Amino acid sequence: MDVDPAAVLAGTHPHGYLLLVGAGRDGAPSEVERWRRDTVSLPGATLWLQPRTVAASASSHRGHLILLGHPVDVARGTHDGPTVARRLADTWATGGEQALVRETAYLGGRFTLVARTADRTGEEAVAGRGPDPELLVVPDTMASQPVLVGRTADRAAVGSSPVLVADALRFEVDPEAEALLATLRERMAGRVSYLPGVRTAYRGVRAVLPNTMLRLRVGADGPVTGYERFWPWQPRVENPDVETVHAEFRERLTAHLRLLADLGRPAVSLTGGLDSRVSAAAAAPALRARDGFAFTYVNPREAVGSDAAVQDVLGARDVAGQLRLPHRVLRWRQPPRGGTFDVVSRRTYAPRITSRGAAHAMWADLPADLVQLQSNGAEIATTYTKAVTRPPHELDARWLTRIFAGGRPGAHDDLAEQLYGDYLEQAPLSEADLLGHDAYDLVYWEQRMGRWGWQKFCDGDFGHRVLLPFNDRRLLETMLSLPYPLRRDKVLFHRLLDDLGVREPARGPAAPQRASPARPGVAAPTPPGPTRLRRLTDLLPWRRTPRPADPAGPHDADPTPQGPGLPWGYALVVRRSPSTSIPDGFLHTELPGSLGLHRHPSLPAALSGRQGRFALVLGEPCDLPDGRDGPAPVADLLHQLVVEDPSLDRAATRAAALTGAWAVVLGGPDGSLVLGDPVGALGPWLSTDGTTLASGAALLPDGPSPPETLGARSALLSSGSGGRRTWRPGPLPELDAYAERLGTTAPERLRRQVELLLRRGPAVLCAGPEASLLGLEPVPDSAPAVTCWDPSTQAGTLTMLHATDRAFAARRELRLLSRAAGADWSTTLDLEIDPGAVLWLGLGSSPDPDREEPGALDLVAGVRPVALPWSDRVLDLLGGPAAALADASRVRGDG
Repeated sequence: MDVDPAAVLAGTHPHGYLLLVGAGRDGAPSEVERWRRDTVSLPGATLWLQPRTVAASASSHRGHLILLGHPVDVARGTHDGPTVARRLADTWATGGEQALVRETAYLGGRFTLVARTADRTGEEAVAGRGPDPELLVVPDTMASQPVLVGRTADRAAVGSSPVLVADALRFEVDPEAEALLATLRERMAGRVSYLPGVRTAYRGVRAVLPNTMLRLRVGADGPVTGYERFWPWQPRVENPDVETVHAEFRERLTAHLRLLADLGRPAVSLTGGLDSRVSAAAAAPALRARDGFAFTYVNPREAVGSDAAVQDVLGARDVAGQLRLPHRVLRWRQPPRGGTFDVVSRRTYAPRITSRGAAHAMWADLPADLVQLQSNGAEIATTYTKAVTRPPHELDARWLTRIFAGGRPGAHDDLAEQLYGDYLEQAPLSEADLLGHDAYDLVYWEQRMGRWGWQKFCDGDFGHRVLLPFNDRRLLETMLSLPYPLRRDKVLFHRLLDDLGVREPARGPAAPQRASPARPGVAAPTPPGPTRLRRLTDLLPWRRTPRPADPAGPHDADPTPQGPGLPWGYALVVRRSPSTSIPDGFLHTELPGSLGLHRHPSLPAALSGRQGRFALVLGEPCDLPDGRDGPAPVADLLHQLVVEDPSLDRAATRAAALTGAWAVVLGGPDGSLVLGDPVGALGPWLSTDGTTLASGAALLPDGPSPPETLGARSALLSSGSGGRRTWRPGPLPELDAYAERLGTTAPERLRRQVELLLRRGPAVLCAGPEASLLGLEPVPDSAPAVTCWDPSTQAGTLTMLHATDRAFAARRELRLLSRAAGADWSTTLDLEIDPGAVLWLGLGSSPDPDREEPGALDLVAGVRPVALPWSDRVLDLLGGPAAALADASRVRGDG
C-alpha cells in the first residue's frame, strides 16, 4: 500500500522526545534523524524533538530547564509554556530544587520537565571540586508523557518511548520480559495485560513512575542514575466535609478544563460511564464556546452481540444531547496492513503492537488540530476497580501481583519478583513513605496510569493531542481527602452532575420517560419483524397507531372501535370486482363512474367535482407553482383543470408534477386516469384482472398471477363504463415542456418546496445512506437530524455511522434511535421525537423499473406528518437533488 512519509514523520512517537548525554551524544538513531535537534537549551546534552512536540525553556543562576509538552498552571490561570517555564526558573532561583520540584508537581496539563544544574564556577571549577552538573527529570502527575531511561558505560538516554531509548543505546529486546508478558497474557486471558513494575520489553530500559523523579549525572566514571520518590511529602489529612471538598473539587476541575479546552479545538471522549460524563458536563460551556464536540467509538462486530457496546453509544448520545454538544460516533476498525497508520503504530509500539482499532479510528476520523479531553485517571481518587473493600495486607511483591493478576491467593507468586521487585526498590511504599495515604491508591496511580496509561494516551496523540482533566495533583489531593467510602461511592461526581442537571443516561429507549398520547379505541399493531427492520433501518423502521382522519376528506362511514392496520392504505374498486381484503374500520366512499373508495381513517383525502368531472386526491401532495399543500386545495386546482380541459391532459400534467406522497384519480367524460407520486409511496398496485387499484398488494383480491405496482413509472387509464370498467397501464404525461414553461432552476424549485413543507410543522431530517437532506435551505439550523440504528447486524451499525458522519459534518444535532429489547418503534418514536414534528424522508424517484417498493412510508404513514422533498419529477428534469444542493447558496456539508 502507499505510505505517506510526511504522515509517518508526524505520527510516529507523537509529541515525543529523546535526550542523550555522555559520549556520542550527537549520534542520533535513525528514528529521530528528521526531528528537531536542540543542543542549546540543556548544555552538555542533545535533545531531539518530534515535529509536533512543543517546548519552552528558561534559565537562572541555578541552571537551565525545558518543559516538553503542554504545562498548565491552574493556580495562575495560564497555559502559556514560556510563561510557565520562566516562573519555574524564578522559583528554582529563589527556593532551590525542592521548590522547583513541588511547583512542577502541581502543574496540570501534560508535560515533562528536564532541568540541568549549572556548571561549577570560580574556584570550584579550577580545583575540580563540587558535584558534576546533573539532570533532573520530573514527569507530570500521571507520567502521562512517559519518561524511559537507559545507560551504558559512557552515555545515557532519556526518551518518551522504550524503543527510542533502546535504539539510541543499541539495546536488544529482553527475551525474559517477552516471555513474562506472554505468560501474563495467557493467565489473564480476556483482561488487559501489560508489563507492570518498572521494566520494559528492552533489556536495560526502565520507566520513571508518577510521584518519582530521575537524577542523571555524567562524570568521569560514566553516567549515574538515581530515582527519588518526591510525593507524598506531607501526611494525609482526611476531610469528611463533602460540601467543602466538593466546592474545591468543582472549582479546580472546571478551571483546569477551561485551560485545556483553550489549547485547540476541544472534544471530549465520551461513553455512558460516570467519569467521562463528569468531564463532559464540566467542560460543556468551554466546548460549546470553541466549536467542540463529543465522540464515542464502536466496533460494528462487537455491537452485534454486546448490549454494553450499544448502550455505551446510546448513553453517550443521551449525555451529549443533554449538554447540547454535537456527538460523533467513530467506527472502531483495524488499519490496513502496510498502510501509513500500520507503519506509524508498529514503529511507536515496537516490539509488540497493542489493540489498534480505537487508535486508528481517531487517527483517521478526527481533525489534527483537536484537543481530546480524556477522563482516565479519575479512578486514582475514587476506587481501585479490583479492590472495593480494601482488606489489610502486607505491602510486598506478592500482594502487588495478586491485585494486578487476580486469581486465588498465591496463584501468581512465581511471577512476583519479576513483576514488582524493581518497583519497590525504585519507588518504596513503606508506611513512612506513604504518610497516611492508602497503598491501593498509589499503586493504581503509579502502575495502572504510569505503565498502561501512556499507551492509551498515545492512541489519541497519533492524530491530535490528548489532555487529561484529572492529570492534576491538587485535584487528586482534594478528592483523596474524603473518607474512602465516600470516594468509593463517587459522591463528588454525582453531586457535580446533580448541580449541573445532568441525569443518568437511559439504557436505550426501552423505559418510557413520558406517556404516549392516548388514542381511545385504537390498538397498536404488532411491530414489523427483524428482517423488515434490517432492510429499512435507515428509513425510520417503526409503526404506530393511526392518527385521526382528515376532516376535509370524503367519508360516509364511521371507523369501528378497533382501529385497522395498514395506515394510509386504500383500495379503489370497480363495483363488479371480486371481494377485496379490506380491513374492518376502513372508510367507504362512493365515487363517480361506479367506483368505490375504501381508505384507512388516517389517509388524508379530498374529492372535488361531480359526476363526469372530478378530482380525487389522496395523501399529502404539494403543488409548487400555486403554493398549495394538502389534498383539498390540490383537488380544487385539478378539478378546475378538468373542467377547462375534459381530455384530462392539463390536469394530468399538473398532477404528474406534484411533489410528496400522493395518488390522484381524475375523472372526465371519456373515462378516468390514475397517477401516483414519483416514489410510489401510495402505489397504486393493480390487480391482475384490472378491476382494483390499491396502495399495496395486501389490499388486492387474489388472482391467477401476482399483482404489480405501476404508480411510480406509469399512469393507469380506465376503459369501459359502469360495472365493466377496468384499468390498464399507460404512459406518464411528458413534463419537459411544462418544466420549461416554469422558468425556474433546481435550487429555486427546491427552496420553494422546502418553504412550503416547513409550514407543516417543526422539521426532523432523517439521515440515511440515500440522498442528503442535511444541506437543505432554508431548513432552520435548529432542525435536528435523526437516524435509526439496528445493531443486530454489522451493516446496520455501518449505516448508522455513515449517517452520524454526515450529520456531524452538516453541524446538525443528531438523534440516534435504537429499539431496545422489549420495546417497539412506536415507543421509541414517542420518547425521542416531539409529537408535532414532521419527518423528512430521503426517498427519491428512480427510473429503474425493477426498483423495489421503498416501503419506508408504510412504517410512518398515519403516525406523523411526513415530507418527501425528493419526490419530484420536475426537480429530476432540472438536474435532480445533487444539482439543487450543489448550486444552493449555502451547502451545509453533506453532498
